[in-house]
Amino acid sequence: MSPLSRNAIIGYLAATFVAGAVAGVFGARAFPSKPAPRPPRETGAMSERILKRWTTDFHLSEEQVAKIKPILKTVETEVSGIHQENEGRMKGSFERMHQQVLPLLDGDQKRLLEEHRKKMERRGNERRHGGAGNSTNSGTGKTAP
Repeated sequence: MSPLSRNAIIGYLAATFVAGAVAGVFGARAFPSKPAPRPPRETGAMSERILKRWTTDFHLSEEQVAKIKPILKTVETEVSGIHQENEGRMKGSFERMHQQVLPLLDGDQKRLLEEHRKKMERRGNERRHGGAGNSTNSGTGKTAP
């Protein structure tokens, strides 16, 4: 192999590598990846996490842990109720918004809005059942569109 052809091959390989890197950078910016979905949290996970952290950070005794644990469980139940209540309120707000907007749309736009609502409902269901949500957000199986 002559030195010219060897240098040409090395140059072509380097140019190919650089072109691939540039395409990768622009591709990543143009098509950002979605974050990996988190599995839903188990019931009691919040209070257990807090108790574990507090036991370590505050050097809690077994007696203190026994007294604090039911308090954390009660708060976790309250927080879960708040999440469910807020989800219902948000769903109602979106429903009212759609009812006000619907008369302003033509037939094709109404169809597109309905498709959008179904897509958003599917997305919410995915979040609640293994996606980015958690079990404290498990409500009626429906979401705000």
